[in-house]
Amino acid sequence: MFEKFKDNCGCDQNIQKFKRPNNRCVVCPTGATGPTGPTGPGTGATGATGATGPTGPTGPTGPSGATGATGATGATAATGPTGPTGPSGATGATGPTGPSGPSGATGATGAAGATGATGATGATGATGATGATGATGATGATGATGPTGPTGPSGATGPTGPTGPSGATGATGATGATGATGPTGPTGATGATGATGATGPTGPSGATGATGATGATGPTGPTGPSGATGATGATGATGATGPTGPTGATGATGATGATGPTGPSGATGATGPERIVSYASVWRIDPGTGTDTVPGNTAIVFTNGFAGGTAISFTPPSDTITINEIGVYEIDFVVHNQGNADFNVTLNGVPVTSQPFTGDGGGPTSGQIIVNVTTVPVALQIVNANATPALLHNDTNTTLVITKLA
Repeated sequence: MFEKFKDNCGCDQNIQKFKRPNNRCVVCPTGATGPTGPTGPGTGATGATGATGPTGPTGPTGPSGATGATGATGATAATGPTGPTGPSGATGATGPTGPSGPSGATGATGAAGATGATGATGATGATGATGATGATGATGATGATGPTGPTGPSGATGPTGPTGPSGATGATGATGATGATGPTGPTGATGATGATGATGPTGPSGATGATGATGATGPTGPTGPSGATGATGATGATGATGPTGPTGATGATGATGATGPTGPSGATGATGPERIVSYASVWRIDPGTGTDTVPGNTAIVFTNGFAGGTAISFTPPSDTITINEIGVYEIDFVVHNQGNADFNVTLNGVPVTSQPFTGDGGGPTSGQIIVNVTTVPVALQIVNANATPALLHNDTNTTLVITKLA
C-alpha cells in the first residue's frame, strides 16, 4: 500500500502525495471540483501560523487534464464575516476530475454589501462541487473594509482539514531539500473537456522569456575591504611629452656660499696706450668787423680757453700757454688769415720748425706737430713770422689745442 507523508513535494498543500519505493512523489489525478459554497460572513481574526513541516522530495509532474469550458459566473453574494480558522485536517486523496458541465449564462453582479466586522475564522468546510458559472452581474459599490482582528497565538499543527478561506499569509518556513524528479508518465488520450480541475503541480520551467526592462538602480552598498595589491604590471610605453607647464615662482635666494681660495695671478697684460691726463684748448675772438691785425714778429693773444691736468696751464687773455711737465706733446693750430701770412710755433721763443707754417691769401694757415719737452717750464706761442702785420678775419679766427701724450 501507499504510505501518506506530509513532506512538501513542491506541490500545493491540498494535493495528495504518495510515497513510492523509490521515495519519489506522485500526484494523483484531481477529482471534480465541487460547487463553491456561499461566502461566509466577514473575515475573522487570522490564527497563528503553524510550524512548517519539512519539505519532502519533489514528485514527477503529472499530465495536465483537458481544460473544461468556463462556467458562467454566479452573482456575488455579500461578503459575510470570516469565521475563525479551524485546525487543518489531514489531506484526503484527490479524486478523479469529472467532466465539466456546460457554462451557464453570466448572471448580473449584485450590489456589494457593506463589509462587516471581521469575526474569528471558522472551520473550513469541505469543498463542494463547482456549480455552473452565472452571468456576470454589474459591479456593485465596494463596501467599507472592516477592522482586522488581532492575531491569535500559534497553536500546534493539527491534521489538515478541508481547505477553508485563505487567511493572512504566515511567516515563510525553511525550504526543504528538493527531491529528485520522477520519470514522466505516458500521455493519456485526450478526454472530453471537463470542468476546470484544481491546479496541478507546477510543471517544469519553460524557456527563459525575454529579458525585462532594467529595474531602478538600488542604493550603493558599503565599500568592501581593499583587495591585496596585485603584482606590478610591465612598464607601459612612454607617452608623448605634454606641453610645458607655466614657470613656477622664483624660489628664495640661497645662502651665500663660502669664499673660495684665491686663484693664481694671471699673466701681466700688454701695456695699453697712456690716457690723456693733461690738455689745453684756447682760441682768439675779434668781436669787431672787418680785419683783425696781428703786428709783425708778435705772438697772437688768445682771448678764451682752458686747461686740464697739471702738465699744462693757461689764464686768458694771454699769448702764452705754459708746459709744466717733461713729456711728449701734440700741438694743433689754425689761423684764419685774409692775405698771405707765415706763423711759427715757438717754445721759449725758439721755433720748433726750421721754416714757418705758411698760408696763402684767404688762408687758413694750419699746422700739427709733436714735440718732446725735456726742460720745464716752457712757454708755447704762435708768432707772426713776418715783420709786417698779419691780417686776420674777425670773430673766432685762431684756435690751438695742446695734448700731453706721454
